[in-house]
Amino acid sequence: MFATRIAATAALTLLVAAPALAYDSHDFTTTASTAGTTAYIVGEHNKDDFEAAHDFAHNQQFALQREAAAGGGEHVAALAELLGTDDDRAFGRWMQSHYGALYPDQPAQANLVDRIVSLQRG
Repeated sequence: MFATRIAATAALTLLVAAPALAYDSHDFTTTASTAGTTAYIVGEHNKDDFEAAHDFAHNQQFALQREAAAGGGEHVAALAELLGTDDDRAFGRWMQSHYGALYPDQPAQANLVDRIVSLQRG
């Protein structure tokens, strides 16, 4: 579990630092779920943590959206922990800078966690 957390933290830290890429919101919505799940599991993350992150993002969607717009908060910090990153402030700033992609004008079909992973994988 500890090794998984270290690997997850390293992977997420590298991905958070990656620059934003242009995306097609229609393509993004349809592929984010599959891409997010695949990328997370291939990165040797704990599937239970990934499922817990999905559940948390679903149940706390409005608080996460509000805090993403603000650049952080306790819900964003909790999501960062579930995703295995130690720097929840950097994660909050990343969510704020990618807010438009994470929360498109048209309701996204993919879970927030899948959208995060998909954006970070480029």
